[in-house]
Amino acid sequence: MLISREMVLDKDIGLNAALFGGDMMARMDKVAGIAASLMSRNRRFLTVKVSELLFHSPVRAGEIIEFHIAIARQGNTSLTLQIEVQVYEPVSDQRRDVTSGAFVMVAVDETLHPESILWKPEMIQAATEAHRVRRASQTGQS
Repeated sequence: MLISREMVLDKDIGLNAALFGGDMMARMDKVAGIAASLMSRNRRFLTVKVSELLFHSPVRAGEIIEFHIAIARQGNTSLTLQIEVQVYEPVSDQRRDVTSGAFVMVAVDETLHPESILWKPEMIQAATEAHRVRRASQTGQS
C-alpha cells in the first residue's frame, strides 16, 4: 500500500551526492508510524526493532521517493511492517528500488506500556489487496 511520496531536496544530500542513509531510515520510521496508525484505532506506536535495512540504489536530489508498506505480521500488541522505498519517475512512469526494511511497531498507552491493537479490518484488507496487486504488476501477472 502506498503511504507517502516525497521529493528529495539538495539539503538532504551528502558528500557522495546521495541521500543520507540515516535520513532514509528516519523517513521510513515516520512512514511505519503513520501506517500503524492507519491500520488500527490506537493512538500511539513505538518502533522497537528495525531489521534488514537494505540500500539497493542511491537517491539523488530532485528524485521522488515512494513508500510502500505490507503487513508482514500482526500480533496482539505489535505489528511488523515491510517497507519498500522506490524512486518514481513521473514522466516515464518507471520505478527503481532504493531501500527496504522491516519495522516492528508496538502499540502503547499514555504511560508507554504495551496495549492491545484495535485493528481496522477494512484497512488490513486494503493493505493486503494493494500488496497483492503491486506484486502481480511487478511480476507481470494479474
